[in-house]
Amino acid sequence: MTLFLQFRTNPVAPRASVPLMFLVVAALVAVLGPLWETGQRGPEGTTRAYLAAVERGDLEGALATLAPEARESARERVALQLGNRYAIETLVLGRPSVVDRLLARPLPPAWATVLATVSTASGERWKSTSTTELVELGGTWYLTAPPFA
Repeated sequence: MTLFLQFRTNPVAPRASVPLMFLVVAALVAVLGPLWETGQRGPEGTTRAYLAAVERGDLEGALATLAPEARESARERVALQLGNRYAIETLVLGRPSVVDRLLARPLPPAWATVLATVSTASGERWKSTSTTELVELGGTWYLTAPPFA
């Protein structure tokens, strides 16, 4: 009986390790979460870059944010937008859910919906919403069509 008591473990120690494990998991999420989220913002940057190029009057810069196969067909529509100002109120990014991917539903890899107040060079103003699909080619996100066109 003495031998049994010598090797008896302290029941408090395992209970103390549970909060410690939660603390370690929380620390990992706090460190890795922002890094993962930053990688998810590529489509937002592409959408904002397009609108900024249009505001600057940079036709080639705006076309560079479009998928290569969509550039020539969109050139005239983008040229008509040059000089417009976009006061973005909301920019929402969408991606297929895990369930959509598992069920192989036909959805684009990503899409962006922009709500903005549009101001033209002639002074007209209105609120508008535009949804545009995005594709990732070679690690870079591109719009499949120009927003607000």
